[in-house]
Amino acid sequence: MRILVAGDSLGLPRPHRINNYSPDEKELAVAYEETYSSILGRELLKYYNFDSHVEVINRSKRFYTIKDVNTEFADHLFFFEPDVIVMQVGIVDCWFREHLNGGQMVNKVDYEQHLLNILNLLKYRPNCRLIIIGISPTSSKMEKKYKGINKEIQTYNQVLKSYVNNKNVFYVDLEKYIKPDSTAEFLLPDDHHLNKNGNKLIASLLIELLKAFVYSDKGVYDYNAGKLEESLLHLQKAFGYYPGYIDNLCNCLLLCHQLGKLNELNEIISYRKK
Repeated sequence: MRILVAGDSLGLPRPHRINNYSPDEKELAVAYEETYSSILGRELLKYYNFDSHVEVINRSKRFYTIKDVNTEFADHLFFFEPDVIVMQVGIVDCWFREHLNGGQMVNKVDYEQHLLNILNLLKYRPNCRLIIIGISPTSSKMEKKYKGINKEIQTYNQVLKSYVNNKNVFYVDLEKYIKPDSTAEFLLPDDHHLNKNGNKLIASLLIELLKAFVYSDKGVYDYNAGKLEESLLHLQKAFGYYPGYIDNLCNCLLLCHQLGKLNELNEIISYRKK
């Protein structure tokens, strides 16, 4: 499995003072091995039992917007040939800029258009899944300084959510975990870059999705090889990790029906109804 991370500086190592960094700094605020991409690489090796090849490529860059990601997305998709692309971008786009008289680097209309361009490219490699990481809310302190910024973050996130299908486009919703009144648990003192715990949080959420992909793919492989019982076990594992994965859900239901496993079929239906 090859995973490519594309986005802004939230996916990168970070010193305590980015503008006044000195090589004498003994410990970074977030070291490379503490970034969520690095954590992913290590953790996946523990679970990916079906293929020894696990690779995470981090192509994040500081001050990147969705426009920048869109410009490079064809390279990411066609030349690196990833199985999964993780995209985290948006805080640079939507933040109110003093040098723009309160304007934004990328307005909502352009933001959506760049996203559509990315999704259109994705159609050329239908087996590649895209995981979009939503924009994290900022602190109440920042909300006072930049009035309405958290509402704007929600609006940009809604653009992202509107194109999620849980088939090949997935979403990690940071608004569920990071709240304006308690950002210090997951964010650095600048109130929008991830701290060590924030990177661990994203890594843990991504791993649940990625393990669902792994077991779902193994289930399909076993089904095509005529190993129906083994296939169902793997599809059920994938369902356990991420019940919302539509293709896997359909495969689970169909295979339960095919094998006459009505109890398992009804359990899955009951769970989804809840």
